Amino acid sequence: MRISPPRPVSCGIFLTYKCTSECKHCMYASSPKWRADWITESDLSRILSQLSGKIVPAPRGKRAVGINYGIHFTGGEPFLNFKLLLRAVETASSYGLPSIFVETNSFWCVDDSLAREKLKELKEAGLNGVLVSVNPFLIEYVPFERIDRAIKICREIFGENLMIYQETFYHQFRSLRLRGTLSFSRYLEIFGLPGLSYIELLPMGRTCYKLRDLFVKYPAKYF
Repeated sequence: MRISPPRPVSCGIFLTYKCTSECKHCMYASSPKWRADWITESDLSRILSQLSGKIVPAPRGKRAVGINYGIHFTGGEPFLNFKLLLRAVETASSYGLPSIFVETNSFWCVDDSLAREKLKELKEAGLNGVLVSVNPFLIEYVPFERIDRAIKICREIFGENLMIYQETFYHQFRSLRLRGTLSFSRYLEIFGLPGLSYIELLPMGRTCYKLRDLFVKYPAKYF
């Protein structure tokens, strides 16, 4: 009996593993130390063409977004190569792919006009939404005012198609009236381990080394 693989619901495409940050919890160990090794436009086109007609749109429709629906561009940090990101969005849109969004750490949101210009250009190219990362590990590298700016301007341009991942941490940092960055050790002093209740710490990538003290340990015979 031949078993058909399940139809894909969503797809994340890495433009690069290079990032401006070196977050302790990163499951892909992205870093500024990675080479600027970007996916080629020809590979992008080939992959996206094969996904055309197969990806499921978000429940609210193909122009809406959802974390586990549609196509998203990720990394690393996609905005390190804005020209390629723009081309990726244009290509995905040309193949009729639904629910297109990009993930970002917001490092590039240094002023309102620049952020607004880039986001409008992406929307015109076919981008449906943005996922803005917010967590106690990223905030060690990206000043909170840049994250806050990204969220405000994305909400202005994309409305309901802004996703804050994760909103709990965004409100934690706002409650501190935070400016600049915050070390993870200082975060734990303020919020303690219960503050991390809403984050997924998958035991892979850099997490296993940098955050090993947060995991329960068992002797080898247990396995």
